[in-house]
Amino acid sequence: MPEVNHLFLTPQIASILDITATVLFVAYLVLQIYHSKYMWYLYIPSCIAAAITFFDSATWAFAALNIYYITMGFIGIYRWRKDASVAAAHKGYVLNHLTRKTLIISIVITVIGIPVLYFVLKALDDPNPFLDSITTVLSVIGTWWLTKSIIYQWWIWIIADVFAIWMNVNLEKDAFVVQFIICILSSFLGLYNWSRKGHYLDGAK
Repeated sequence: MPEVNHLFLTPQIASILDITATVLFVAYLVLQIYHSKYMWYLYIPSCIAAAITFFDSATWAFAALNIYYITMGFIGIYRWRKDASVAAAHKGYVLNHLTRKTLIISIVITVIGIPVLYFVLKALDDPNPFLDSITTVLSVIGTWWLTKSIIYQWWIWIIADVFAIWMNVNLEKDAFVVQFIICILSSFLGLYNWSRKGHYLDGAK
């Protein structure tokens, strides 16, 4: 198991940030399950805390991934505000179909992104380039699908979280291991809830 080195944080501060990110993320997950727009306001600070700790442990792709999450959090706020008026007219959640264009782009990103990112991370001495690259690419797609309110994003997260657990076990980040176990359980609950209450208002293309 690779030794975890800290670039600029003390182990105590890193642990506090890990726990903070986890607590905020669990609260975010609860709101996500119920398709609440307020989830984004917890998601962003959780990702800020996580980004700092992953930069500190030189887990570059996962650190950069959290920067991406922060950006997508603001995009999510914007997109979900636009859907708010539509959602108010329906009893349930507003969902969008997975379009052919989105699916093709996602497949291309996966097929090309994972091997390319693996070699980049290996060159940067990332402690877990294989797991980091898979988790990063799948998480990029999952977050993108979430901002579009696509129900299949739950399946992407389940797969990504399995690899994330493996990676964080190697990094000895116990708080994040717990976080991703909770993520998998909540993903199944979210999938059930969105399937039961979701309404499709766009056309499949």
